[in-house]
Amino acid sequence: MNNKASAAAAIFFLVVFGIEVARISGSFVPSSQQISQIGISLFGKYVIPFELLSLILVAGIIGMFYIAGRED
Repeated sequence: MNNKASAAAAIFFLVVFGIEVARISGSFVPSSQQISQIGISLFGKYVIPFELLSLILVAGIIGMFYIAGRED
């Protein structure tokens, strides 16, 4: 792989990451600290993204086992 391209990609990532971190404002104290409220939000309002994420993670795990187990 081209070392100059790798270095340029890493620098670009760090610049964008730094800009986005600098734009963060506000407090990081959670507004609700009850586990029941997290569960209600996770399985109410965010159930579709939660299920899609679980499918993507399972597919990644299966792919990892497939790549690690095949003989070349």
